[in-house]
Amino acid sequence: MTRGQSVGAYTIVLLISLFSHSPAMGMSCPTSEASSSATAFMHQFDSGARWEFCWHIDERAGLTISNLHYGPPAETATKLMESASLAQILVKYDEDTNAEHILSGDGLGGKNHVLPDSNSCHTGDTQLDNNGSGVCAKLRDLNILTSVRRSAALRRHELSIHAFSSVGTHIYEQVWRFSEDGEVTPAVRVSGELSRFTNKQQYGTAVTDTGPLAANATLLFTWRLDFDIGGTPNDDIVEQLEFVPHVSNVVRRSITNRTLDIESFHKVHRTRFRGWLIRDTKISAGPNGTTRMGYYLDPQSSGFDYVSKRNNWALFDLAVTRRQACEQFASGNSNETHHCDDSLDQFVNGESLTNQNPVVWFSIARQLLPKSEDFPAITTREASFKLIPFDWSSSTPFTPLSQ
Repeated sequence: MTRGQSVGAYTIVLLISLFSHSPAMGMSCPTSEASSSATAFMHQFDSGARWEFCWHIDERAGLTISNLHYGPPAETATKLMESASLAQILVKYDEDTNAEHILSGDGLGGKNHVLPDSNSCHTGDTQLDNNGSGVCAKLRDLNILTSVRRSAALRRHELSIHAFSSVGTHIYEQVWRFSEDGEVTPAVRVSGELSRFTNKQQYGTAVTDTGPLAANATLLFTWRLDFDIGGTPNDDIVEQLEFVPHVSNVVRRSITNRTLDIESFHKVHRTRFRGWLIRDTKISAGPNGTTRMGYYLDPQSSGFDYVSKRNNWALFDLAVTRRQACEQFASGNSNETHHCDDSLDQFVNGESLTNQNPVVWFSIARQLLPKSEDFPAITTREASFKLIPFDWSSSTPFTPLSQ
């Protein structure tokens, strides 16, 4: 284990007692040409909850998670995803006509992949694959301020996997956070140095008393999530949930849900708290067989819209497609898979999702409006969202006891 000298004694004890991981026993990692170096990983918390998955550094997408399993305490592990990764990063400077497509252009793997070091993997553990690529695994206690009053059953910790890429003057840190209670948080963190300046006030922001303005930009991060809940992908469905305000009572809302049964684009609806539920229609989480386990995609951190005249798909927050193995990137896809369409604008063509394996593409936009504290080093920006376990048990503390 790699530890910095500034780590306190309490933290060291915590990491030693909780942060034990090993290759996942029996885990089957993909062996395709794109992921020949996939490495099995398993972590078990003291509670008995555990995560098992494979990881590899893709030439374009960077950190890719595959064959993802989660096991609650004292229960067998269930498959949740076939694969998950970034599908594109767009960087559009205000004064430019076209956006930079980072994944289909430079890519986050290969020569742009940066091995974790003692600074980027502080208090963590570096994991290497057979090709020399590496990720940083960290464990975080989410109960630091509440551990005295919370019972052991309510406490939780979080495993995170980090991969780093250097593209131009920017550092992209891909993060996948796996909580002890089954929650998953994909994230991208951007840091580095400012590289673009302008003399046009409408396109820039002053970061020094004299000199050119730092150019403003908009960033769009898109993830590709290939769910496979229970290992039976063709019975997964995607539902759109909304909490509709009452016409006269501001404190009342009704819940509506609609199955997305054809390939389609969708936008976040903030006043209706719109979100999306990906669930299995066969696995029952209780003896009555009425509960279907899944994940709720919570878009609460989607605070900006991306505007584009050249990439229609980038105007939307979520797309659902029928799985095609060659559809890997939201744009520039044909650069890598010449026999396949080029972007989500072609992928989403109204095909039926009934009894098909749905793939979810989710996007988050962020603005880069530099300030003086971003010069010369950029203050780290993060884009993330949550995948929250939904209906994983047949009852709640509010369910009446059976007679």
